[in-house]
Amino acid sequence: METLKDEQTTLFDHTAPQYDQSSYWGRVRTLFSSQNSFNFFLSNNTCIEAKHLVDELNENREKGSIATERTQAEIKKIHRAKNIVASSYHPDTGELIPRPMRLCSYAAMSIPVQFGLLLSKPTPFNIIFWQWANQTYSAGVNYANRNASSSLDNKGLLMAYSAAATTSVGIGLGMRQLLSPIASSLKGPSKLFINFFISLAAVGSAGSLNLLIMRSKEIREGITLVDSEGNERGKSKTIGWKAVTSTAMTRLLMPIPPLLLPTITFYYMEKRNLVPKNKYVKAVLDATIFFAYLSLGPPLACGVFEQTARTGVSSLEPEFQGLKD
Repeated sequence: METLKDEQTTLFDHTAPQYDQSSYWGRVRTLFSSQNSFNFFLSNNTCIEAKHLVDELNENREKGSIATERTQAEIKKIHRAKNIVASSYHPDTGELIPRPMRLCSYAAMSIPVQFGLLLSKPTPFNIIFWQWANQTYSAGVNYANRNASSSLDNKGLLMAYSAAATTSVGIGLGMRQLLSPIASSLKGPSKLFINFFISLAAVGSAGSLNLLIMRSKEIREGITLVDSEGNERGKSKTIGWKAVTSTAMTRLLMPIPPLLLPTITFYYMEKRNLVPKNKYVKAVLDATIFFAYLSLGPPLACGVFEQTARTGVSSLEPEFQGLKD
């Protein structure tokens, strides 16, 4: 019965989203698939094969083949290829991104930083070093995945990186000073939450500031409005401000799952004496926990807002009031 089902064909458009983008969980599933952390371990040849398949589908679409009859097995293969391409290739240039800087590499590459942020003693040196390391890696990922048409030059990127690194270090040290009276009164696993609050304030604030600098042009000049038929109708500063601020809010939310969930897990493991005695086993378990939560965190946070937002004409500038919703 399963074989017969797989052989049945369905009219399929490969450009249509796999999941409902109007729902939160649909967006989360889309992001989780397109940023699949396990794609980090795929060979370059597998990525290249996926790119060839997607390119072939795009070429056929340009020739007029918008939707074709496909079996369920073929549809599954196409979705898999699209997700590999989305997680490994630059969307504008079509080039294969260096492995450490791919979107799918975030979880695996961030594990050492997570150890430093959450499990190291919150000394001034540790805070400065690990906040700097985190912002440096984030800057590398942002640079490798930046919009090819962005007007932000290398000087602007350096300024955004410097501001984010300085902010994260400054806030991290400030939070350490602020929480030091509380930290001295805590005992045992409860001290884990000190690192959580320090890291959350530092990472979230720096990420939001970095975004505001890198996308400041959208606030000043606005972003392009597109009507329901896909026609460009001008640029709106109102929508530009909403888009940038909502994304900045996402940057504040994004660190919460990968920082809070491991902290809670480690807290209960220590409270219930579940921590392995062998240091190597403990290190592997800690890394596995970090990998799992780092994989879940970005999709859960980024799925809060739609990538393409809709708005009514009444909320736009006067020059757009004559348009129809």
